Amino acid sequence: MKRNIFLSIALFAVGFAMAQGPIRLTGKKANQNTQVAVSNYQVSMTNNKTVVTMDMILDSLKVKSARYRAFTPVIRTKDGKQKQRLKSLLVTGRVQDIIFERDGIDPLYVDNYMSVRREKNSPQRVNYTDIVDLQPWHHGADVWLECDLCGCGDTLKSEQAYLGPLFPETAVVEVKPNYHFVDVIPHPGKKIRNLHGTAYITFVVDRWEMKPDYMDNRRELRKITDTLDVMYADKNVSINQIKIHGWASPESPYKHNEMLANNRAKSLTEYVRKTYNLPAEVFAKPEATPENWIGLRNAVEQMSTTTLPHRAEILKIIDDVTMKPDPKEQKIKRLYPAEYRYLLKNVYPGLRRSDYEITFEFKEFTLAEAKEIYKTKPYQLSLRELWDVAQTYTPGSAEYNKVMQTALNVYPDSTEAAVNLANVALRQNDTLKAETLLEHAGDGPEAENSRAILYMQQKRYAEAEEALRRAEAKGMDISDNLRILENMKK
Repeated sequence: MKRNIFLSIALFAVGFAMAQGPIRLTGKKANQNTQVAVSNYQVSMTNNKTVVTMDMILDSLKVKSARYRAFTPVIRTKDGKQKQRLKSLLVTGRVQDIIFERDGIDPLYVDNYMSVRREKNSPQRVNYTDIVDLQPWHHGADVWLECDLCGCGDTLKSEQAYLGPLFPETAVVEVKPNYHFVDVIPHPGKKIRNLHGTAYITFVVDRWEMKPDYMDNRRELRKITDTLDVMYADKNVSINQIKIHGWASPESPYKHNEMLANNRAKSLTEYVRKTYNLPAEVFAKPEATPENWIGLRNAVEQMSTTTLPHRAEILKIIDDVTMKPDPKEQKIKRLYPAEYRYLLKNVYPGLRRSDYEITFEFKEFTLAEAKEIYKTKPYQLSLRELWDVAQTYTPGSAEYNKVMQTALNVYPDSTEAAVNLANVALRQNDTLKAETLLEHAGDGPEAENSRAILYMQQKRYAEAEEALRRAEAKGMDISDNLRILENMKK
């Protein structure tokens, strides 16, 4: 028995409407008879955008608990040379919905999707809308509905339902100006990173020998060793330096604490060195702070007067720069003995810690390697390597845009990445996103050029010309965008 999918298409458009009768799809698998209906399908054109809307009626759709169904409208030219996938609607079973939340959406759909859980044996209607940039080739293109009925993400096994022409032949499609976008080409550079963490290693009282199995030390040591294990196993990573800084709590004489803190930092450093058989030069000289008054102050400041009635007085003693550490501790202990005992029991243990800093570096990748690494570990790529990966795609394509977004995700403080992603937003006429990005894009010529395009899209022509002139003063050829601006002002 073959599975039958019935798509009933009723077209009522605010912009352009196309009447069309029912469509029948025949599935490839047996024993899964199910029906899906599409109503209120319509396409409109507004503000250089193509808007596709429809209602997906799921009343008779059957979805197994651990599976999903995907429905993706596709704009496609008649010769098939140009196509654009719109947002996918993923209809999931209960278990699959949980899997998607835990492990993420199927990579085929993750870039642009909406997801709903099928309400078993209940009427269910989903309102679908997607908005994309209006393209010159949209005129004369058709809209198809790609139905992944097996829930396997394999487009070769998908059914195709013809919805109709995107726009009527008589429609006037206005194409946005062909702005001259200029991205920032990042400079190649080393990919040196620093990883910081804290481990709360417990030492025997007045001793500094490293005992891995003492108290919770095995768990705390894993904070360091688990990180190093991952780095050690990754051929793309080289460890440049490991630095350990020990902290002691303020009780006992300062000189004694100084000796303990230094020796404990050395002991932990030596333990890590021997565990991984790393050369001594990888390790920085161990450092130590004999008494952690900074941590004590932070803890006291966050307490309420209910917990610490003399909180203000204790903070004043801690902040007294005229007093040495030992008299400070003795004064708190003498004046506020109950509160001192509380701090000694509940705060001081957390002041004894070991901070570690691992400096490491990722290898330089060829373009082919970078494209592969990008799929799973984009954080290992430099900004220039991400840029090079983006250049293998067409500017404005979903793949290109995703790489540019990833570049800013990996390097959130980069003005270069902000400019380049702003250009992506401007190509999509997303002026709100572009304006936000350009606030953090610096004042280089590329940023000024992007601001000029933003202002042109917002019809702020005087500001657009000022931005173009600033870009020109910094050496950029602005003739193309200036010509567009002059035409807009007519």
